[in-house]
Amino acid sequence: MVHFACHGLLEEEKPFEASFKLHGENRLTLLDIIRSRVPNAELAFLSACHTAELADKKDPDEMLHLAAAMQYCGFRSVVGTMWEMADLDGKDMAKYFYGRLLSPRWDAGVPIAERSAKALQFAVQKLRLKKGMTTERWVNFVHYGA
Repeated sequence: MVHFACHGLLEEEKPFEASFKLHGENRLTLLDIIRSRVPNAELAFLSACHTAELADKKDPDEMLHLAAAMQYCGFRSVVGTMWEMADLDGKDMAKYFYGRLLSPRWDAGVPIAERSAKALQFAVQKLRLKKGMTTERWVNFVHYGA
């Protein structure tokens, strides 16, 4: 399981240069990710902007984004965002998501990758109930995979 809580950078019409901004000036690019292999990886939670947004909108049939790259390199389930996210939502989403995902009361014995979609649904429903929450903020989170 991996959790990215950082800035996601989208490079218009340069999908392989989309990246996570890491400590300092370091970046983990989409190309770096697809060149990697992570056997038996269950879940990637991408709490960063633009992780499931297409960089090259000229060819919408090509699903090339950071979330897809994580799946390609081996993660069975990936949570991402379709556009820029509010920083304050990241903390709440993680609390609700992992609280549900790792609770012993829910889906005991089911692999994490297979529980992640339900955990995201639960987290989004909780986020949606927050005072002042707008549709653009809670609908942003998406799940890919198992």
